[in-house]
Amino acid sequence: MKLLFIALFSLLYPGADHFKLQNGDLIFQESCNGKIGNAIKSVTSSADNYNFTHVGMVYIKENDSIYVIEATHPKVKMTPLSEYLYPADEKECYPKSVVGRLKNEYQHCIPRAIEEALPLVGKEYDYCFDLKNDKYYCSELIYLILLKANDGIPVFPLNEMTFKSKTTKEFLPEWVEYFKKLNMPIPEGKPGINPGAMSKADVIEIVH
Repeated sequence: MKLLFIALFSLLYPGADHFKLQNGDLIFQESCNGKIGNAIKSVTSSADNYNFTHVGMVYIKENDSIYVIEATHPKVKMTPLSEYLYPADEKECYPKSVVGRLKNEYQHCIPRAIEEALPLVGKEYDYCFDLKNDKYYCSELIYLILLKANDGIPVFPLNEMTFKSKTTKEFLPEWVEYFKKLNMPIPEGKPGINPGAMSKADVIEIVH
Protein backbone atom coordinates (compact mmCIF):
# COMPACT_ATOMS: atom_id res chain seq x y z
CA MET A 1 0.00 0.00 0.00
CA LYS A 2 2.89 2.37 0.69
CA LEU A 3 4.17 1.72 -2.83
CA LEU A 4 0.68 2.42 -4.16
CA PHE A 5 0.65 5.77 -2.37
CA ILE A 6 4.03 6.72 -3.83
CA ALA A 7 2.83 5.79 -7.30
CA LEU A 8 -0.40 7.74 -6.93
CA PHE A 9 1.33 10.78 -5.51
CA SER A 10 3.98 10.72 -8.20
CA LEU A 11 1.21 11.21 -10.75
CA LEU A 12 0.02 14.27 -8.87
CA TYR A 13 3.47 15.63 -8.06
CA PRO A 14 6.34 14.74 -10.43
CA GLY A 15 9.55 14.24 -8.49
CA ALA A 16 7.74 13.03 -5.36
CA ASP A 17 9.18 9.49 -5.60
CA HIS A 18 10.88 9.73 -2.20
CA PHE A 19 7.95 11.20 -0.30
CA LYS A 20 6.78 9.10 2.66
CA LEU A 21 3.36 9.59 4.15
CA GLN A 22 3.24 9.58 7.95
CA ASN A 23 0.58 8.68 10.47
CA GLY A 24 -1.42 11.81 11.30
CA ASP A 25 -0.61 13.71 8.10
CA LEU A 26 -3.48 15.87 6.90
CA ILE A 27 -4.49 15.56 3.26
CA PHE A 28 -6.18 18.74 2.10
CA GLN A 29 -8.26 18.64 -1.06
CA GLU A 30 -9.52 21.23 -3.52
CA SER A 31 -12.59 20.03 -5.38
CA CYS A 32 -13.00 20.76 -9.06
CA ASN A 33 -16.65 21.70 -9.03
CA GLY A 34 -19.92 21.45 -7.14
CA LYS A 35 -22.24 24.10 -5.77
CA ILE A 36 -21.20 23.81 -2.12
CA GLY A 37 -17.53 23.30 -2.96
CA ASN A 38 -17.56 26.52 -4.97
CA ALA A 39 -19.43 28.28 -2.15
CA ILE A 40 -16.74 27.20 0.32
CA LYS A 41 -14.03 28.53 -2.00
CA SER A 42 -15.85 31.85 -2.24
CA VAL A 43 -15.75 32.53 1.50
CA THR A 44 -12.42 30.99 2.55
CA SER A 45 -8.74 31.16 1.66
CA SER A 46 -6.00 28.53 1.83
CA ALA A 47 -2.24 28.06 1.87
CA ASP A 48 -0.19 28.43 -1.31
CA ASN A 49 -3.08 29.91 -3.34
CA TYR A 50 -5.16 26.73 -3.15
CA ASN A 51 -8.86 26.73 -2.35
CA PHE A 52 -9.30 23.73 -0.09
CA THR A 53 -12.77 22.31 0.46
CA HIS A 54 -11.96 19.16 2.43
CA VAL A 55 -9.43 17.60 4.81
CA GLY A 56 -8.83 14.20 6.40
CA MET A 57 -6.20 12.56 8.64
CA VAL A 58 -3.95 9.71 7.52
CA TYR A 59 -4.15 6.47 9.49
CA ILE A 60 -1.56 3.79 8.71
CA LYS A 61 -2.61 0.43 10.13
CA GLU A 62 -0.18 -2.18 11.44
CA ASN A 63 -0.30 -4.08 8.15
CA ASP A 64 0.80 -0.89 6.33
CA SER A 65 -2.65 -0.31 4.82
CA ILE A 66 -3.18 3.42 4.48
CA TYR A 67 -6.54 5.04 5.21
CA VAL A 68 -7.84 8.57 5.60
CA ILE A 69 -10.19 9.27 8.49
CA GLU A 70 -12.63 11.85 7.18
CA ALA A 71 -15.96 13.44 8.01
CA THR A 72 -17.83 13.46 4.73
CA HIS A 73 -21.37 12.99 3.46
CA PRO A 74 -23.22 11.23 5.02
CA LYS A 75 -20.94 10.18 7.92
CA VAL A 76 -17.46 9.92 9.39
CA LYS A 77 -15.59 7.09 7.73
CA MET A 78 -12.22 5.47 7.21
CA THR A 79 -11.48 5.64 3.50
CA PRO A 80 -8.74 3.71 1.68
CA LEU A 81 -6.12 6.14 0.39
CA SER A 82 -6.70 5.37 -3.29
CA GLU A 83 -10.44 6.09 -2.92
CA TYR A 84 -9.70 9.33 -1.08
CA LEU A 85 -7.34 10.58 -3.79
CA TYR A 86 -9.54 9.38 -6.63
CA PRO A 87 -13.21 9.44 -5.54
CA ALA A 88 -15.42 7.25 -7.72
CA ASP A 89 -18.09 9.96 -7.97
CA GLU A 90 -15.59 12.55 -9.26
CA LYS A 91 -14.06 10.65 -12.16
CA GLU A 92 -14.43 13.58 -14.56
CA CYS A 93 -12.19 15.74 -12.41
CA TYR A 94 -10.35 14.39 -9.38
CA PRO A 95 -9.62 16.82 -6.51
CA LYS A 96 -6.18 18.31 -6.00
CA SER A 97 -4.55 16.75 -2.92
CA VAL A 98 -1.90 18.42 -0.74
CA VAL A 99 -0.26 17.01 2.40
CA GLY A 100 0.19 19.04 5.57
CA ARG A 101 2.20 17.73 8.51
CA LEU A 102 2.01 18.78 12.15
CA LYS A 103 5.21 20.40 13.39
CA ASN A 104 7.43 18.44 15.77
CA GLU A 105 5.99 19.99 18.93
CA TYR A 106 2.56 18.54 18.07
CA GLN A 107 3.59 15.14 16.76
CA HIS A 108 3.00 13.63 20.21
CA CYS A 109 -0.73 14.31 19.76
CA ILE A 110 -1.13 12.01 16.76
CA PRO A 111 -1.47 8.55 18.39
CA ARG A 112 -4.13 9.76 20.81
CA ALA A 113 -5.88 11.80 18.11
CA ILE A 114 -6.29 8.66 16.04
CA GLU A 115 -7.55 6.82 19.12
CA GLU A 116 -10.13 9.57 19.57
CA ALA A 117 -11.11 9.46 15.90
CA LEU A 118 -11.72 5.74 15.46
CA PRO A 119 -14.80 5.52 17.76
CA LEU A 120 -16.33 8.43 15.80
CA VAL A 121 -16.41 6.43 12.56
CA GLY A 122 -20.08 6.11 11.63
CA LYS A 123 -21.14 9.38 13.30
CA GLU A 124 -23.34 11.64 11.18
CA TYR A 125 -21.95 14.45 9.05
CA ASP A 126 -22.54 17.91 10.54
CA TYR A 127 -24.48 19.76 7.86
CA CYS A 128 -25.16 22.61 10.32
CA PHE A 129 -21.48 23.34 11.12
CA ASP A 130 -22.28 23.23 14.84
CA LEU A 131 -19.39 22.46 17.20
CA LYS A 132 -21.73 21.50 20.03
CA ASN A 133 -23.69 18.63 18.50
CA ASP A 134 -22.54 15.03 18.17
CA LYS A 135 -22.02 15.38 14.42
CA TYR A 136 -18.88 16.33 12.51
CA TYR A 137 -17.81 18.23 9.41
CA CYS A 138 -14.35 17.59 7.98
CA SER A 139 -12.18 20.21 9.67
CA GLU A 140 -14.28 20.07 12.85
CA LEU A 141 -13.36 16.40 13.24
CA ILE A 142 -9.64 17.16 12.94
CA TYR A 143 -9.92 20.12 15.32
CA LEU A 144 -11.75 18.15 18.03
CA ILE A 145 -9.65 14.99 18.01
CA LEU A 146 -6.46 17.05 18.27
CA LEU A 147 -8.03 19.19 21.00
CA LYS A 148 -8.70 16.06 23.07
CA ALA A 149 -5.28 14.63 22.24
CA ASN A 150 -3.63 17.83 23.51
CA ASP A 151 -5.46 17.69 26.86
CA GLY A 152 -8.04 20.32 25.95
CA ILE A 153 -5.56 22.85 24.57
CA PRO A 154 -6.44 23.77 20.95
CA VAL A 155 -3.86 22.83 18.34
CA PHE A 156 -5.70 24.76 15.64
CA PRO A 157 -7.38 28.10 16.40
CA LEU A 158 -11.08 28.55 15.80
CA ASN A 159 -12.32 31.38 13.59
CA GLU A 160 -15.57 33.28 13.18
CA MET A 161 -17.39 31.58 10.33
CA THR A 162 -18.59 33.67 7.44
CA PHE A 163 -20.87 32.81 4.55
CA LYS A 164 -20.58 36.18 2.82
CA SER A 165 -18.87 36.97 -0.46
CA LYS A 166 -15.34 38.36 -0.13
CA THR A 167 -16.20 41.07 -2.64
CA THR A 168 -19.85 42.03 -2.06
CA LYS A 169 -19.94 41.23 1.68
CA GLU A 170 -23.41 39.80 1.10
CA PHE A 171 -24.54 36.26 1.82
CA LEU A 172 -23.87 34.03 -1.15
CA PRO A 173 -27.08 32.71 -2.74
CA GLU A 174 -25.74 29.14 -2.45
CA TRP A 175 -25.47 29.48 1.32
CA VAL A 176 -28.85 31.14 1.62
CA GLU A 177 -30.40 28.20 -0.24
CA TYR A 178 -28.34 25.67 1.75
CA PHE A 179 -29.47 26.86 5.18
CA LYS A 180 -33.02 27.47 4.01
CA LYS A 181 -33.26 23.77 3.17
CA LEU A 182 -32.01 22.98 6.68
CA ASN A 183 -34.62 25.36 8.09
CA MET A 184 -32.05 27.17 10.21
CA PRO A 185 -30.48 30.64 10.32
CA ILE A 186 -27.09 31.14 8.71
CA PRO A 187 -24.53 30.74 11.55
CA GLU A 188 -22.63 33.87 10.57
CA GLY A 189 -19.98 34.78 13.15
CA LYS A 190 -20.25 31.51 15.05
CA PRO A 191 -17.00 29.73 15.99
CA GLY A 192 -15.77 27.17 13.49
CA ILE A 193 -12.87 26.14 11.33
CA ASN A 194 -12.50 25.38 7.64
CA PRO A 195 -9.88 23.40 5.70
CA GLY A 196 -8.37 26.55 4.20
CA ALA A 197 -7.78 28.21 7.56
CA MET A 198 -6.40 24.96 8.91
CA SER A 199 -3.93 24.74 6.02
CA LYS A 200 -2.57 28.21 6.87
CA ALA A 201 -2.13 27.60 10.59
CA ASP A 202 1.42 27.89 11.90
CA VAL A 203 1.21 24.47 13.57
CA ILE A 204 1.64 22.60 10.27
CA GLU A 205 3.94 22.58 7.29
CA ILE A 206 2.86 21.83 3.73
CA VAL A 207 5.15 18.93 2.80
CA HIS A 208 3.67 17.83 -0.55
